[in-house]
Amino acid sequence: MKKIEGLAGAAGQALYRALVLKREAVELVEGTVADPEEEIARFEEIRGKYAEELDQLAQKSADGHGQEAAAIMRAYAVIARDDFFFQKPIKRVRADGISMAYAVEEACQKVCRKFEGMDDPYMKERAVDIRNVCTELIRRLQGVSSTLEIQGDDPVILVAEDLTPEDTIRVDKKKLGGFITQRGGVTSHAVILAKTLGIPAVVGCGEVMTAVESGQKLYLNGSEGWAIVEPDAETEARFRDAHKKQLQLDGLYRHAASQPSVTKDGHQIMVCVNSGDKDSVNGLDATKCDGVGLFRTEFLFMDQTDYPSEQLQYEAYRQVAEAAQGKEIIIRTLDIGGDKQLDYMSLPQEFNPFLGYRAIRLCLDRKEMFLTQLRAILRASAHGKLKIMFPMIVTVEELRQAKALVQQAAQELDQEGVAHAPHVPVGIMIETPAAVLLSDQLAKEAEFFSIGTNDLIQYTAATDRQNERVQYLYTPCNLSVLRAIATVIENGHREGIPVGMCGEAASDPRLGLLLLGLGLDEFSVVPAQVGKVKYMVQHADYGQLAAKVKKLWEFATIEELEAWLASWQEEAGEQL
Repeated sequence: MKKIEGLAGAAGQALYRALVLKREAVELVEGTVADPEEEIARFEEIRGKYAEELDQLAQKSADGHGQEAAAIMRAYAVIARDDFFFQKPIKRVRADGISMAYAVEEACQKVCRKFEGMDDPYMKERAVDIRNVCTELIRRLQGVSSTLEIQGDDPVILVAEDLTPEDTIRVDKKKLGGFITQRGGVTSHAVILAKTLGIPAVVGCGEVMTAVESGQKLYLNGSEGWAIVEPDAETEARFRDAHKKQLQLDGLYRHAASQPSVTKDGHQIMVCVNSGDKDSVNGLDATKCDGVGLFRTEFLFMDQTDYPSEQLQYEAYRQVAEAAQGKEIIIRTLDIGGDKQLDYMSLPQEFNPFLGYRAIRLCLDRKEMFLTQLRAILRASAHGKLKIMFPMIVTVEELRQAKALVQQAAQELDQEGVAHAPHVPVGIMIETPAAVLLSDQLAKEAEFFSIGTNDLIQYTAATDRQNERVQYLYTPCNLSVLRAIATVIENGHREGIPVGMCGEAASDPRLGLLLLGLGLDEFSVVPAQVGKVKYMVQHADYGQLAAKVKKLWEFATIEELEAWLASWQEEAGEQL
């Protein structure tokens, strides 16, 4: 029995046989080819077929894995069809007569080095995507199979140096019990897909390829970031006890999901879901949540060849409004920018798109596009309880300009005799230190706040969430982040507006009671977490929590806070 440790990627535990994925090595030699034009033609045929396969995988992903997985595959297809990138290795082959595989690898290395040297997490992740696509093309040029098939009917735990999103999607999900990789970070695309599939994942485990052999039993703990090779009988028994306990808890959570989210001392808390693709809209169960705390609208723009029409957007917003059966829907206006390239938008290529022309900045600049979306939302408000939320607000001026456009859209509809709700509440996401520091003034202008912790952590801690070396800073337990959250809640309540949270921290089991005690009014989480969060709320005493969280200000280090949270959770019970 041996324990190996890595990074906690996707929560959960599994005990299955290991399947070690060892890819056939590809040897690259510069060499020369007899006919460069024939070599180029062969490559273009391979590239075209691969792009078509990626299109098919995107459709498969949308049906079986969700829109986020489909978006990743669509991004891979875009890279495969990038003529500007591949023209460089093609010119090299034509000029020097070298092999296409060598030329592609050469171009890939050059571009990826540039991206990997940037601070922007999107650029780093794009380097991984480019490398994955190029590697697959090279393997196909060399006639090396990348097929990943799991024999037999029993699930396995995949062990690999790294897994691409394509690997994860191609595997029969019924046979994938979890995975552990030698490389990779906790925000990688493969981890995102593991969470979507509901399987445990451990990443960044440097010794795993030498420590595990195919066929060995592997006890994987994705929640804590470790695995045990060939666990003894006692360890297996502990796993089975934990598994049995988890099944019992799942039953409690399912029951809690259909009950009101009210604390033991009568404090009402909203527990909503995050949504933002056709699948989640169709699957919305209004009896199991208090509404939609974050409805992302980007999918309406990503799947188009031109700006989506007002009617198309209206139909989508009306559908979710009607599905919510009178419960609130917070629609976030378009949050897109240089990190998501859409041909019809002609967005500028930026060195750091996360700090550039995106979200509300783009919308305020392209008023016709923004007004079209606002008109569609307002029209849909006649069919349900809608709210409008602006992303990336960092000044009061931006908020006032956006509110003025909402008013303009409403006046236009009135003049045209088009029905809409007499008042649609307008709020903002708090996701930057600037918004935190200005939250006392923003609270005078907004009707609600929603804290987006994913970006807030990154911007506050100056931490690249894709960089394994600084993962210890990218945590919601970072004291500066928690102090920022406390400040926002306090400033919001001072002006009488509710404060919610729609980032991943809202479903972090370590933080639930703490966030309740700080006064968070709304938790917006993935649908699978609704029952667990409601259960926590239903078994909490709001007054006692408010008194207990004052201790937060005494801690100086993340370690001190995490130890306190762990003891608090143990005291409250594992189910919370």
